[in-house]
Amino acid sequence: MLGVVRAMTAIITRATVVGGHDGRAEIEVELTHDNGGTSTISLDEEACTASLDRAGVGSIDELVGQPWSVVLPALERQGEGHARSRHP
Repeated sequence: MLGVVRAMTAIITRATVVGGHDGRAEIEVELTHDNGGTSTISLDEEACTASLDRAGVGSIDELVGQPWSVVLPALERQGEGHARSRHP
């Protein structure tokens, strides 16, 4: 018998403006995963603004409760220095 495969979806549980390492504002986003685990990422303002605009989100307060895919475009730019893990 085959089991049902369910895609895991992380939900944004916190989004706040924080000071970045270069003195510019960043958006710190906490993700809560289906298994209860959490992770925190930091997005630079430029990347986050582009992601919010594409998703039709008007403010960072509206991110809470959204699936993590809302910020995925910013995460995909990680190699360009626009997103980083807040974990050491």
